[in-house]
Amino acid sequence: MNITETQPTFDIKKPTPRIVFLDYLRVISITMVLMVHAIEIFYLAVDHVSIKAGDEFWVNIMSSPLRACVPLFVMASGYLLVPIKSSPKEFYKKRFARILIPFIIWSVLYAVVPYIFGQDTFAVMQHKITTLLHNFNLESGHLWFIYMLVGIYLFLPIISPWLKVASKRFVEFYLVLWFLSSFHHYLKLAFPDGVFGEVFWNEFHSLWYFSGHLGFIVLAFYFRKFVHLNNKQSRILGLVIFGVGYAITAFLFGHFLSQTKEIYYVEMAWRFCTPNVILMTIGLFLMIRTITVTNEKVYGIIKELSRLSYGVYLSHLFFVGLSWTYIVQPMALSTPLSILLVTFFTWSASYLLVKILSYLPKSKYIVG
Repeated sequence: MNITETQPTFDIKKPTPRIVFLDYLRVISITMVLMVHAIEIFYLAVDHVSIKAGDEFWVNIMSSPLRACVPLFVMASGYLLVPIKSSPKEFYKKRFARILIPFIIWSVLYAVVPYIFGQDTFAVMQHKITTLLHNFNLESGHLWFIYMLVGIYLFLPIISPWLKVASKRFVEFYLVLWFLSSFHHYLKLAFPDGVFGEVFWNEFHSLWYFSGHLGFIVLAFYFRKFVHLNNKQSRILGLVIFGVGYAITAFLFGHFLSQTKEIYYVEMAWRFCTPNVILMTIGLFLMIRTITVTNEKVYGIIKELSRLSYGVYLSHLFFVGLSWTYIVQPMALSTPLSILLVTFFTWSASYLLVKILSYLPKSKYIVG
């Protein structure tokens, strides 16, 4: 194993070359997201868990490893973007134009389309539109990710100057505190009144500023600059770390499910900024990083799917329920096969829609 601090310096004058494994990572991550939402059909009932006997096993073993999906997306941004190579103004203009305009369009569509098809009254639609002034709606719950991403992008020009000069040990210092902060949800089970100075008038505990998804940005930067393993080392180490995280996640989910049906507690082990999910994310990232297949037939497809992945993410919740209700459910198949088919049909329908929209003028403002 060779972990060294030697790394070529970032040259702001040269364009960033295409990083092959990031295209594979995006496609893998969006597939994981779609499967997570397909699995929700089998256990989620608005505000509580409702799961039929026999499905607990499949929900657990299939959904637990998928919880690394969002952290992997964030790491892709960190690996590619930091330290930023332009002025803050240029960075904000480029990144926010790409993500915010499509986000606004699709947020409105999720509020309006149910009314157009007679599923909502005008008053309900009006309420949903009003809600968009401060938050997302239930039907577009996956768009929480964009709010989080906006917060991270706002912070990248602030953290980038530090990353340019920080030593390996200093970055590790940050990552250790960040990892410790990821135990927060579990500690609150033992100490519900708060930990590390947290009380009802002060939620900003001592590790608050080291917590959250920003850690995945720094983690990706750390891997890019300081961690250089050969493919065999990355795959073996990645598989071990992923396996440990997966085992912990599945065990905790099963434990919480046996204790309660409250979503807050049942899904606690699936939260993205928990130590077990961080371990799964690191493991998968190490393994995916070794993918170097550039065969035009294979990589050409991956690049195309990667290019449209943001649009697929934005649009896919329109198709999860439709795929289940009108295609998969009437087949009366087993739970795991049903989950895979809902994922497949959702992917296919979302891709087809986004592909068609991509031919429109100014389509980047619709599909990203």
